[in-house]
Amino acid sequence: MWTKALSFLLLLAPIQALAAGLPAAPPASLGFSPERLARIDDAMKRYVDDGKLAGINIAFARDGKLVYDKSAGMADMARGLPMSSDTLVRIYSMTKAITVVAAMTLVEEGRLRLTDPVSMHLPEFAGTGVYVEGGPDAPKTRPPKTPPKIFHLMTHTSGLTYPGGYDKTVVGKVYDEKNVFDAGNTLEELSRKTATIPLTDEPGEYHYGASIDILGRVIEVVSGKPLDVFLRERLFVPLKMDDTMFTVPPGQRGRLAELYTKGPDGKLVVLKQGAGLGLYEAGAKLLSGGGGLVSTTADYLRFCQMMLNGGELDGARILSPKTVQLMTRGQVSPAHRGSLNDFSPGYDMGLGFGVLEDVGASGMPGSAGEFRWGGAASTEFFIDPSEKIVAVLSTQLMPGSTYRLREDMKALIYQALVEQRDGQ
Repeated sequence: MWTKALSFLLLLAPIQALAAGLPAAPPASLGFSPERLARIDDAMKRYVDDGKLAGINIAFARDGKLVYDKSAGMADMARGLPMSSDTLVRIYSMTKAITVVAAMTLVEEGRLRLTDPVSMHLPEFAGTGVYVEGGPDAPKTRPPKTPPKIFHLMTHTSGLTYPGGYDKTVVGKVYDEKNVFDAGNTLEELSRKTATIPLTDEPGEYHYGASIDILGRVIEVVSGKPLDVFLRERLFVPLKMDDTMFTVPPGQRGRLAELYTKGPDGKLVVLKQGAGLGLYEAGAKLLSGGGGLVSTTADYLRFCQMMLNGGELDGARILSPKTVQLMTRGQVSPAHRGSLNDFSPGYDMGLGFGVLEDVGASGMPGSAGEFRWGGAASTEFFIDPSEKIVAVLSTQLMPGSTYRLREDMKALIYQALVEQRDGQ
Protein backbone atom coordinates (compact mmCIF):
# COMPACT_ATOMS: atom_id res chain seq x y z
CA MET A 1 0.00 0.00 0.00
CA TRP A 2 1.40 3.34 -0.98
CA THR A 3 1.76 6.11 1.55
CA LYS A 4 1.94 9.91 1.62
CA ALA A 5 5.63 9.59 2.27
CA LEU A 6 6.05 7.54 -0.90
CA SER A 7 4.16 10.10 -2.98
CA PHE A 8 6.48 12.78 -1.61
CA LEU A 9 9.57 10.73 -2.46
CA LEU A 10 8.32 10.31 -6.01
CA LEU A 11 8.22 14.07 -6.35
CA LEU A 12 11.82 14.30 -5.25
CA ALA A 13 13.04 12.01 -8.04
CA PRO A 14 15.36 13.86 -10.43
CA ILE A 15 14.17 14.85 -13.89
CA GLN A 16 15.06 12.20 -16.41
CA ALA A 17 15.14 12.48 -20.18
CA LEU A 18 11.88 11.16 -21.57
CA ALA A 19 11.85 7.63 -22.93
CA ALA A 20 11.79 8.72 -26.55
CA GLY A 21 14.47 11.33 -26.05
CA LEU A 22 13.64 14.99 -25.45
CA PRO A 23 16.87 16.29 -23.89
CA ALA A 24 16.64 17.96 -20.49
CA ALA A 25 18.16 21.31 -19.53
CA PRO A 26 18.35 23.33 -16.30
CA PRO A 27 14.99 25.10 -15.82
CA ALA A 28 16.62 28.48 -15.18
CA SER A 29 18.37 28.30 -18.56
CA LEU A 30 14.92 27.97 -20.17
CA GLY A 31 13.34 30.86 -18.30
CA PHE A 32 11.68 28.96 -15.45
CA SER A 33 12.12 29.61 -11.75
CA PRO A 34 13.16 26.43 -9.87
CA GLU A 35 11.53 27.81 -6.72
CA ARG A 36 8.23 28.38 -8.51
CA LEU A 37 8.39 24.97 -10.18
CA ALA A 38 8.26 23.49 -6.68
CA ARG A 39 4.68 24.73 -6.50
CA ILE A 40 3.78 22.15 -9.15
CA ASP A 41 5.29 19.46 -6.93
CA ASP A 42 3.16 20.68 -4.02
CA ALA A 43 -0.04 20.86 -6.07
CA MET A 44 0.31 17.33 -7.44
CA LYS A 45 1.08 16.04 -3.97
CA ARG A 46 -2.08 17.68 -2.60
CA TYR A 47 -4.25 16.10 -5.28
CA VAL A 48 -2.89 12.68 -4.35
CA ASP A 49 -2.77 13.12 -0.58
CA ASP A 50 -6.34 14.48 -0.55
CA GLY A 51 -7.50 11.32 -2.32
CA LYS A 52 -8.65 13.16 -5.44
CA LEU A 53 -6.24 11.38 -7.77
CA ALA A 54 -4.47 8.05 -7.62
CA GLY A 55 -1.54 9.45 -9.58
CA ILE A 56 -0.56 12.29 -11.85
CA ASN A 57 2.34 13.17 -14.14
CA ILE A 58 3.11 16.58 -15.63
CA ALA A 59 5.89 17.17 -18.13
CA PHE A 60 6.70 20.18 -20.25
CA ALA A 61 9.47 21.46 -22.46
CA ARG A 62 10.65 24.77 -23.88
CA ASP A 63 12.78 25.20 -27.00
CA GLY A 64 12.66 21.43 -27.41
CA LYS A 65 14.32 20.82 -24.04
CA LEU A 66 12.65 19.21 -21.07
CA VAL A 67 12.03 21.65 -18.22
CA TYR A 68 9.98 19.48 -15.88
CA ASP A 69 8.90 15.83 -15.65
CA LYS A 70 7.59 14.73 -12.27
CA SER A 71 4.87 12.55 -10.86
CA ALA A 72 2.97 11.95 -7.67
CA GLY A 73 1.09 8.88 -6.52
CA MET A 74 0.23 5.66 -8.24
CA ALA A 75 -0.79 4.56 -11.69
CA ASP A 76 -2.43 1.57 -10.01
CA MET A 77 -3.02 1.71 -6.25
CA ALA A 78 -3.78 -1.98 -5.86
CA ARG A 79 -0.53 -3.01 -7.53
CA GLY A 80 1.58 -0.23 -6.06
CA LEU A 81 2.62 0.87 -9.56
CA PRO A 82 4.12 4.39 -9.43
CA MET A 83 2.97 7.01 -11.92
CA SER A 84 5.58 8.23 -14.41
CA SER A 85 5.95 9.77 -17.86
CA ASP A 86 6.29 6.21 -19.22
CA THR A 87 3.00 5.00 -17.73
CA LEU A 88 0.51 3.87 -20.36
CA VAL A 89 -2.71 5.90 -20.13
CA ARG A 90 -5.94 6.03 -22.10
CA ILE A 91 -5.75 9.39 -23.85
CA TYR A 92 -9.30 9.25 -25.22
CA SER A 93 -10.00 12.46 -27.19
CA MET A 94 -6.33 13.42 -27.39
CA THR A 95 -6.43 10.74 -30.11
CA LYS A 96 -8.31 13.24 -32.28
CA ALA A 97 -5.35 15.54 -32.89
CA ILE A 98 -3.24 12.58 -34.01
CA THR A 99 -5.92 11.39 -36.44
CA VAL A 100 -6.34 14.83 -37.97
CA VAL A 101 -2.58 15.18 -38.44
CA ALA A 102 -2.58 11.80 -40.19
CA ALA A 103 -5.40 12.93 -42.48
CA MET A 104 -3.51 16.11 -43.31
CA THR A 105 -0.61 14.04 -44.66
CA LEU A 106 -3.08 12.76 -47.27
CA VAL A 107 -4.19 16.33 -47.97
CA GLU A 108 -0.57 17.27 -48.59
CA GLU A 109 -0.28 14.41 -51.07
CA GLY A 110 -3.32 15.60 -53.02
CA ARG A 111 -5.24 12.42 -52.18
CA LEU A 112 -7.74 14.21 -49.94
CA ARG A 113 -9.16 17.74 -49.93
CA LEU A 114 -10.72 19.69 -47.10
CA THR A 115 -13.58 20.60 -49.44
CA ASP A 116 -14.36 16.99 -50.43
CA PRO A 117 -17.88 15.93 -49.40
CA VAL A 118 -17.65 13.08 -46.91
CA SER A 119 -19.87 11.05 -49.26
CA MET A 120 -17.19 11.27 -51.97
CA HIS A 121 -15.13 8.81 -49.92
CA LEU A 122 -17.90 7.22 -47.83
CA PRO A 123 -20.94 6.85 -50.14
CA GLU A 124 -23.15 5.78 -47.24
CA PHE A 125 -23.36 9.44 -46.18
CA ALA A 126 -24.94 10.58 -49.45
CA GLY A 127 -28.44 10.35 -47.99
CA THR A 128 -27.81 11.42 -44.39
CA GLY A 129 -30.27 14.15 -43.40
CA VAL A 130 -30.60 16.71 -40.61
CA TYR A 131 -32.93 15.85 -37.71
CA VAL A 132 -36.25 17.74 -37.73
CA GLU A 133 -38.60 15.98 -35.32
CA GLY A 134 -39.84 12.65 -34.03
CA GLY A 135 -38.65 10.00 -31.62
CA PRO A 136 -35.62 7.72 -31.88
CA ASP A 137 -37.65 4.98 -33.57
CA ALA A 138 -38.79 7.16 -36.49
CA PRO A 139 -36.92 10.48 -36.65
CA LYS A 140 -37.84 12.81 -39.50
CA THR A 141 -35.07 14.53 -41.44
CA ARG A 142 -34.45 17.03 -44.23
CA PRO A 143 -31.52 17.22 -46.65
CA PRO A 144 -28.66 19.39 -45.34
CA LYS A 145 -28.20 22.76 -47.02
CA THR A 146 -24.50 21.95 -47.23
CA PRO A 147 -23.40 18.29 -47.28
CA PRO A 148 -20.78 17.56 -44.59
CA LYS A 149 -17.24 17.94 -45.88
CA ILE A 150 -13.84 16.77 -44.65
CA PHE A 151 -13.33 20.27 -43.22
CA HIS A 152 -16.46 19.81 -41.12
CA LEU A 153 -15.17 16.54 -39.70
CA MET A 154 -11.91 18.17 -38.61
CA THR A 155 -13.66 21.10 -36.90
CA HIS A 156 -16.54 19.18 -35.27
CA THR A 157 -19.04 21.06 -37.43
CA SER A 158 -20.33 18.06 -39.42
CA GLY A 159 -23.58 17.61 -37.49
CA LEU A 160 -22.42 14.29 -36.04
CA THR A 161 -22.80 13.75 -32.30
CA TYR A 162 -22.01 11.18 -29.59
CA PRO A 163 -24.25 8.63 -27.84
CA GLY A 164 -26.74 9.48 -25.10
CA GLY A 165 -24.18 9.55 -22.32
CA TYR A 166 -22.95 12.77 -23.91
CA ASP A 167 -25.91 13.87 -26.01
CA LYS A 168 -29.32 13.51 -24.32
CA THR A 169 -31.24 14.42 -27.47
CA VAL A 170 -33.23 12.06 -29.68
CA VAL A 171 -30.24 11.74 -32.01
CA GLY A 172 -27.96 10.75 -29.13
CA LYS A 173 -30.42 8.02 -28.18
CA VAL A 174 -30.29 6.63 -31.72
CA TYR A 175 -26.50 6.29 -31.38
CA ASP A 176 -27.14 4.21 -28.26
CA GLU A 177 -29.73 2.02 -29.94
CA LYS A 178 -27.45 1.27 -32.87
CA ASN A 179 -24.44 0.52 -30.61
CA VAL A 180 -22.27 2.69 -32.83
CA PHE A 181 -19.25 2.65 -30.52
CA ASP A 182 -19.34 -1.03 -29.60
CA ALA A 183 -15.77 -2.38 -29.46
CA GLY A 184 -16.87 -5.22 -31.74
CA ASN A 185 -17.58 -2.87 -34.63
CA THR A 186 -15.02 -2.25 -37.31
CA LEU A 187 -14.54 1.33 -38.49
CA GLU A 188 -16.44 0.42 -41.64
CA GLU A 189 -19.37 -0.79 -39.54
CA LEU A 190 -19.22 2.33 -37.36
CA SER A 191 -19.36 4.49 -40.48
CA ARG A 192 -22.29 2.64 -42.02
CA LYS A 193 -24.29 2.76 -38.78
CA THR A 194 -23.53 6.44 -38.23
CA ALA A 195 -24.63 7.32 -41.76
CA THR A 196 -28.13 6.00 -41.00
CA ILE A 197 -28.51 8.39 -38.05
CA PRO A 198 -29.69 11.98 -38.59
CA LEU A 199 -27.28 14.88 -38.24
CA THR A 200 -28.08 16.80 -35.08
CA ASP A 201 -27.22 20.17 -36.65
CA GLU A 202 -26.77 21.73 -40.05
CA PRO A 203 -23.12 21.28 -41.13
CA GLY A 204 -21.21 24.40 -40.12
CA GLU A 205 -22.43 24.47 -36.50
CA TYR A 206 -20.02 23.25 -33.82
CA HIS A 207 -21.25 20.04 -32.18
CA TYR A 208 -18.80 17.67 -30.54
CA GLY A 209 -19.16 14.08 -31.61
CA ALA A 210 -18.12 11.22 -33.88
CA SER A 211 -16.58 13.40 -36.59
CA ILE A 212 -12.99 12.28 -36.10
CA ASP A 213 -14.00 8.62 -35.93
CA ILE A 214 -15.55 9.04 -39.36
CA LEU A 215 -12.38 10.83 -40.48
CA GLY A 216 -10.47 7.72 -39.38
CA ARG A 217 -12.58 5.67 -41.74
CA VAL A 218 -11.90 8.20 -44.53
CA ILE A 219 -8.17 7.66 -43.92
CA GLU A 220 -8.65 3.90 -44.32
CA VAL A 221 -10.55 4.27 -47.59
CA VAL A 222 -8.21 6.86 -49.13
CA SER A 223 -4.98 5.16 -48.04
CA GLY A 224 -6.11 1.58 -48.49
CA LYS A 225 -4.67 0.71 -45.06
CA PRO A 226 -6.21 0.04 -41.63
CA LEU A 227 -6.06 3.11 -39.41
CA ASP A 228 -3.66 1.56 -36.92
CA VAL A 229 -1.21 0.64 -39.69
CA PHE A 230 -1.42 4.10 -41.27
CA LEU A 231 -0.84 5.90 -37.95
CA ARG A 232 2.08 3.65 -37.13
CA GLU A 233 3.76 4.17 -40.50
CA ARG A 234 3.10 7.90 -40.86
CA LEU A 235 3.46 9.08 -37.27
CA PHE A 236 4.46 6.64 -34.57
CA VAL A 237 7.51 5.07 -36.22
CA PRO A 238 9.08 8.30 -37.58
CA LEU A 239 8.37 10.17 -34.32
CA LYS A 240 9.59 7.25 -32.19
CA MET A 241 6.25 7.09 -30.38
CA ASP A 242 6.79 3.44 -29.55
CA ASP A 243 4.23 3.37 -26.73
CA THR A 244 1.24 4.77 -28.63
CA MET A 245 -1.23 2.11 -29.76
CA PHE A 246 -4.87 1.06 -29.99
CA THR A 247 -4.50 -2.30 -28.25
CA VAL A 248 -2.19 -2.93 -25.31
CA PRO A 249 -0.38 -6.24 -25.92
CA PRO A 250 -0.30 -8.74 -23.05
CA GLY A 251 3.36 -8.07 -22.37
CA GLN A 252 2.66 -4.37 -21.80
CA ARG A 253 -0.53 -4.66 -19.73
CA GLY A 254 1.44 -4.23 -16.53
CA ARG A 255 2.32 -0.66 -17.57
CA LEU A 256 -1.31 0.41 -18.10
CA ALA A 257 -2.67 2.73 -15.44
CA GLU A 258 -5.93 1.85 -13.74
CA LEU A 259 -8.96 4.01 -14.55
CA TYR A 260 -10.66 5.62 -11.56
CA THR A 261 -13.77 7.59 -10.76
CA LYS A 262 -15.15 9.19 -7.61
CA GLY A 263 -17.39 6.82 -5.69
CA PRO A 264 -20.57 7.69 -3.76
CA ASP A 265 -18.50 8.36 -0.64
CA GLY A 266 -16.15 10.64 -2.54
CA LYS A 267 -13.31 8.13 -2.49
CA LEU A 268 -11.62 6.77 -5.60
CA VAL A 269 -12.96 3.52 -7.04
CA VAL A 270 -11.91 1.58 -10.12
CA LEU A 271 -14.19 2.20 -13.10
CA LYS A 272 -15.33 -1.26 -14.13
CA GLN A 273 -17.59 -0.63 -17.12
CA GLY A 274 -18.44 1.92 -19.78
CA ALA A 275 -15.96 4.61 -20.88
CA GLY A 276 -15.03 2.52 -23.92
CA LEU A 277 -12.91 0.24 -21.75
CA GLY A 278 -13.20 -2.63 -24.22
CA LEU A 279 -11.46 -0.63 -26.95
CA TYR A 280 -8.06 -1.35 -25.48
CA GLU A 281 -8.47 -5.09 -25.03
CA ALA A 282 -7.05 -7.78 -27.28
CA GLY A 283 -9.69 -8.73 -29.84
CA ALA A 284 -11.32 -5.31 -30.03
CA LYS A 285 -12.10 -4.38 -33.63
CA LEU A 286 -12.90 -0.68 -33.34
CA LEU A 287 -9.96 1.56 -34.17
CA SER A 288 -11.45 4.73 -32.77
CA GLY A 289 -9.72 7.71 -34.34
CA GLY A 290 -11.65 9.92 -31.96
CA GLY A 291 -10.73 8.27 -28.68
CA GLY A 292 -9.11 4.86 -28.94
CA LEU A 293 -5.39 5.36 -28.35
CA VAL A 294 -3.24 4.51 -25.37
CA SER A 295 -0.07 6.56 -25.02
CA THR A 296 2.42 7.99 -22.53
CA THR A 297 3.32 11.51 -21.52
CA ALA A 298 6.72 10.90 -23.11
CA ASP A 299 5.27 9.89 -26.47
CA TYR A 300 2.66 12.61 -26.60
CA LEU A 301 5.18 15.28 -25.72
CA ARG A 302 7.11 14.29 -28.85
CA PHE A 303 3.96 14.65 -30.93
CA CYS A 304 3.43 18.12 -29.47
CA GLN A 305 7.05 19.10 -30.13
CA MET A 306 6.66 18.06 -33.76
CA MET A 307 3.69 20.41 -34.10
CA LEU A 308 5.52 23.25 -32.35
CA ASN A 309 8.45 22.74 -34.73
CA GLY A 310 6.19 23.25 -37.73
CA GLY A 311 5.72 19.57 -38.56
CA GLU A 312 9.20 18.12 -37.96
CA LEU A 313 11.09 16.44 -35.13
CA ASP A 314 14.59 14.97 -35.10
CA GLY A 315 14.77 14.92 -38.89
CA ALA A 316 11.34 13.32 -39.39
CA ARG A 317 9.15 15.64 -41.45
CA ILE A 318 5.46 14.86 -40.93
CA LEU A 319 3.82 18.04 -42.23
CA SER A 320 4.93 21.28 -43.82
CA PRO A 321 5.01 24.47 -41.72
CA LYS A 322 2.22 26.01 -43.83
CA THR A 323 -0.01 23.00 -43.17
CA VAL A 324 0.59 23.32 -39.42
CA GLN A 325 -0.16 27.04 -39.71
CA LEU A 326 -3.49 26.26 -41.39
CA MET A 327 -4.41 23.66 -38.78
CA THR A 328 -3.72 25.99 -35.86
CA ARG A 329 -5.78 28.95 -37.07
CA GLY A 330 -9.37 29.49 -35.97
CA GLN A 331 -11.88 28.13 -38.49
CA VAL A 332 -15.34 28.64 -36.95
CA SER A 333 -17.08 32.00 -36.69
CA PRO A 334 -18.27 33.07 -33.19
CA ALA A 335 -21.91 32.70 -34.23
CA HIS A 336 -21.41 29.01 -35.01
CA ARG A 337 -19.26 27.89 -32.05
CA GLY A 338 -22.16 26.71 -29.92
CA SER A 339 -21.08 24.63 -26.93
CA LEU A 340 -17.41 25.43 -27.61
CA ASN A 341 -18.12 28.84 -26.08
CA ASP A 342 -19.36 27.13 -22.92
CA PHE A 343 -16.62 24.61 -22.14
CA SER A 344 -13.72 26.48 -23.76
CA PRO A 345 -14.42 30.23 -23.60
CA GLY A 346 -11.94 32.28 -25.57
CA TYR A 347 -11.17 29.41 -27.94
CA ASP A 348 -11.94 28.88 -31.61
CA MET A 349 -11.69 25.54 -33.40
CA GLY A 350 -8.80 24.80 -35.74
CA LEU A 351 -8.32 21.55 -37.65
CA GLY A 352 -8.19 19.04 -34.81
CA PHE A 353 -7.13 21.54 -32.13
CA GLY A 354 -8.82 24.16 -29.99
CA VAL A 355 -7.06 27.48 -30.67
CA LEU A 356 -6.83 30.21 -28.04
CA GLU A 357 -8.12 33.44 -29.52
CA ASP A 358 -8.94 35.60 -26.47
CA VAL A 359 -6.66 35.04 -23.47
CA GLY A 360 -8.80 37.25 -21.22
CA ALA A 361 -12.02 35.40 -22.04
CA SER A 362 -10.38 32.05 -21.30
CA GLY A 363 -9.84 32.97 -17.66
CA MET A 364 -6.40 31.38 -17.68
CA PRO A 365 -2.86 32.53 -18.44
CA GLY A 366 -1.68 31.71 -21.93
CA SER A 367 -0.80 33.16 -25.32
CA ALA A 368 -2.99 33.97 -28.30
CA GLY A 369 -2.45 31.24 -30.88
CA GLU A 370 -1.85 28.49 -28.32
CA PHE A 371 -3.55 25.22 -29.27
CA ARG A 372 -4.69 22.30 -27.13
CA TRP A 373 -7.10 19.45 -26.41
CA GLY A 374 -7.93 17.08 -23.59
CA GLY A 375 -9.18 13.56 -22.95
CA ALA A 376 -12.13 12.18 -21.00
CA ALA A 377 -9.90 10.73 -18.26
CA SER A 378 -8.62 14.22 -17.28
CA THR A 379 -5.58 14.20 -19.60
CA GLU A 380 -4.54 17.40 -21.37
CA PHE A 381 -1.94 18.93 -23.66
CA PHE A 382 -1.21 22.43 -24.85
CA ILE A 383 1.27 23.96 -27.28
CA ASP A 384 2.29 27.62 -27.02
CA PRO A 385 4.12 28.78 -30.17
CA SER A 386 4.82 32.24 -28.73
CA GLU A 387 6.64 30.92 -25.68
CA LYS A 388 7.89 27.72 -27.39
CA ILE A 389 6.30 25.53 -24.71
CA VAL A 390 4.72 22.08 -25.02
CA ALA A 391 3.04 20.47 -22.01
CA VAL A 392 1.25 17.20 -21.24
CA LEU A 393 -0.73 16.13 -18.18
CA SER A 394 -1.44 12.43 -17.60
CA THR A 395 -3.77 10.89 -15.06
CA GLN A 396 -6.75 8.50 -15.23
CA LEU A 397 -9.85 10.00 -13.63
CA MET A 398 -13.32 9.95 -15.13
CA PRO A 399 -15.06 12.20 -15.88
CA GLY A 400 -12.58 14.85 -16.94
CA SER A 401 -14.73 17.57 -15.41
CA THR A 402 -14.42 16.18 -11.85
CA TYR A 403 -11.72 18.68 -10.89
CA ARG A 404 -10.17 21.72 -12.56
CA LEU A 405 -6.93 19.89 -13.28
CA ARG A 406 -6.38 21.44 -16.69
CA GLU A 407 -6.79 24.97 -15.42
CA ASP A 408 -4.48 24.21 -12.52
CA MET A 409 -1.81 22.80 -14.82
CA LYS A 410 -1.78 25.89 -17.02
CA ALA A 411 -1.69 28.28 -14.08
CA LEU A 412 1.12 26.34 -12.41
CA ILE A 413 3.27 26.18 -15.53
CA TYR A 414 2.87 29.83 -16.47
CA GLN A 415 3.42 31.12 -12.94
CA ALA A 416 6.85 29.45 -13.03
CA LEU A 417 7.74 31.11 -16.33
CA VAL A 418 9.76 34.21 -15.46
CA GLU A 419 11.37 35.02 -18.81
CA GLN A 420 8.65 35.87 -21.30
CA ARG A 421 9.05 36.00 -25.07
CA ASP A 422 5.69 36.85 -26.55
CA GLY A 423 5.61 40.41 -25.21
CA GLN A 424 2.00 40.06 -23.98
